Amino acid sequence: MKLLLSLIQKDFKKNPAITMALAVFLILAALLMAGGLRVAGTMISSYDGLGQKALPPDYLQIHKGEYEVAAMDRFAASQDGIADFLTVRMLTINNANIIYHGETLEKVLMDNSFVVQNEGFDYLLDMDNQIATVKDGEIGVPVYYAETLGIAPGDVITLKKEGFVKALKVATIIRDAQMNVAMTSSKRFLISPVDQEALSQHMGEWEVSFEFLLKEGVDTGVLEQAYRAAELPANGVAITGSLLNLFNVFSYGLVAMIIIAISLLLIFMALLCLSFIIRATMADEQVSIGEMKAIGFPGKAIATLYQLKYQILMGVAGIIGYLGAIPFGNFFSVSVVRYCGMGSSPGLKWGLPFIGLLLLSGMVAWGCHRVVKKNLRSTVVELLRGAGGRRREGHYTLPSSGLKHPNLTIALGELACKWREYGVILLVFIFSAFLMLLPMNMKQTIQDPSFITYMGVGESDIRIDIKYSPQLTQQQQRVLAILENDPDIEKYAIYKNGYVQAENDQGEGVNIRVESGDESVFPLVYLAGQAPVGKNEIALSSMNAAELGKKVDDALAVVYGDETMNFNVVGIYQDITYGGKTAKAAIDFNNEDVEAYILYLSLAEGVDLALKTNELRGGLPDIKVTPVPSFIAQTLGGIVDNLSQVEAAAMVIALMISALITVMFLKLVMAREHSAIAVKKAIGFTTRDIRIQLAIRILVIQGLGILIGTVLANTLGEAIFSLMLSSMGATRMTLLIQPLKAYLICPAVQLLMVVVAVIGVTRAVKQYHIKEQIME
Repeated sequence: MKLLLSLIQKDFKKNPAITMALAVFLILAALLMAGGLRVAGTMISSYDGLGQKALPPDYLQIHKGEYEVAAMDRFAASQDGIADFLTVRMLTINNANIIYHGETLEKVLMDNSFVVQNEGFDYLLDMDNQIATVKDGEIGVPVYYAETLGIAPGDVITLKKEGFVKALKVATIIRDAQMNVAMTSSKRFLISPVDQEALSQHMGEWEVSFEFLLKEGVDTGVLEQAYRAAELPANGVAITGSLLNLFNVFSYGLVAMIIIAISLLLIFMALLCLSFIIRATMADEQVSIGEMKAIGFPGKAIATLYQLKYQILMGVAGIIGYLGAIPFGNFFSVSVVRYCGMGSSPGLKWGLPFIGLLLLSGMVAWGCHRVVKKNLRSTVVELLRGAGGRRREGHYTLPSSGLKHPNLTIALGELACKWREYGVILLVFIFSAFLMLLPMNMKQTIQDPSFITYMGVGESDIRIDIKYSPQLTQQQQRVLAILENDPDIEKYAIYKNGYVQAENDQGEGVNIRVESGDESVFPLVYLAGQAPVGKNEIALSSMNAAELGKKVDDALAVVYGDETMNFNVVGIYQDITYGGKTAKAAIDFNNEDVEAYILYLSLAEGVDLALKTNELRGGLPDIKVTPVPSFIAQTLGGIVDNLSQVEAAAMVIALMISALITVMFLKLVMAREHSAIAVKKAIGFTTRDIRIQLAIRILVIQGLGILIGTVLANTLGEAIFSLMLSSMGATRMTLLIQPLKAYLICPAVQLLMVVVAVIGVTRAVKQYHIKEQIME
């Protein structure tokens, strides 16, 4: 063993640059593998921990207005699957009446309810994941506002309406397993029962949330169907535990999925490079291996020598990667830890990276063993003659007609005859370009205003929400009166939202949220078919179509009240709102069944969006008016922030990989072509000529790699992004690209990095002389 270690030490000293580059590659792969799994472990642990402490409901139904308490109790008692039942009273206060640091929360998209702590389940937790408590005069603020507005304990939230003013001191920041994430459009503040009663005397509207905790194994859909069948109060949104899970997975899991995808990509690249390095090294070592076999070294000892070298490198990379994954993983887990806490299974964030690194080490060891074993099959004579290597290596012959552009001609000629050698570096450049562009294109797509088309509506400027209340009709008429007489409004459309029932492909009853209105005003791009026009036409979101087992031209019967309506499915579209399960049809819901009116409007050319929004808010103080860019930013803002971090990390990693593979590859090429370079210098080529020839070879390959990588990012990237969002209801995403950044700046930066690496590495050409070759 001592002899083996001595030989390995000598080998490291002989090729320090290659050894270092290979080590960095393995460290990066180990770091990303362990880091990605640490993020995934933290996310699973945190989310589970929050759920275990907060006990969110499995099904809840929001209702505004009167209801019969005894009827609700009878229903809860009649259902065997219900483990517990709560009626949560929520005082919803207009954002214009909530003041922080002298400003109202009108610019905030969220609906804000003021609640007291629940008993039994659905607890609001403090930042230690303990059940939060507040005294009279105190308030618990959602962690969402602590993050977005910077509200901290000790601050003061003022509730003001007309002559009534009440100041509440922030006692704690609260985590809410129901409404933590930005994608849920409501947030809950925790106050004392005394303060809730006092506030209700002067402002706000009461809403109730009927919440059900189910027994293990009970299907939420069964309860939902039974609730609808019992005709219990239901003029607000209904939410299932699976829908809450989807929101959380999309908010927290998307970044983890991207990091793990990048890790897998980098691991693949590292294995490619490793395989290339081993094969190249073994080809150069064939004579030495032949000598060892000739003097009686057993094949096992020779294999151990070469495998041990890479196992040592992998071991060092694994230790560094595991330790580096701690700050790396913690950085990308900050958001989920802030919103959900440290979790109930902290061992996951330590165990998963360890298992991942063991698998990575196994793959590296297997790769080494395979290549070494293949080389040892050659006979001593073949190895001493280096026949195996020469058989595969092409040779460029200078044209007899002379050279018009000698450096370019020779470089391209050598590239053509040795193209097999450049396959690996081409793949690495392709993946580097892909790695750099994919997170950037994803972020650009999500933050673009057109992303609203994946929320089931065409592009518009402003959204107005009128939720159910006893004054629903008056509010709707008031909004329409303002819009109809406003010359700044180019067009608008109003959509009535309610629920109907249908049967899925297994014959089970399901509730469908239906939007009723003129779909031609803000047209959508449909995956199949078109928007409904006639009274008997319906369009389904892609998830609804899948659940119901319907496609375009199929018939669909739905039940509204006591009436069965027969529709023809004419279109299928994408929608990530409401769990991806919506529909569009002309159904004339009764006012008491309308969950909400939603209006979309476009402004005339030249009208300032911010000024118009403020003007509408001033005229409609009790109605939520939201500019669509803010709607998207506030709904998906956390995801965009996380993607920005991933984009920056991916860019740095891609540039490092491009530079490293260039250094590693050129070192190997120059070592193998030592004699040829010396001969070229002997016949008159200058050092500058040879460096230019080497640079041309690399840059041609890199240019091709960037081109293919860009195409893949726009095609394969779309498929990957669609796969990630398919569970939310967007099955066919179109990635949006910033042409200047994607097609000019990023390729230019990659080329610059490689040029710098080429200049640095090829300086060694100056030391190559024919005299040394003759002496050898």
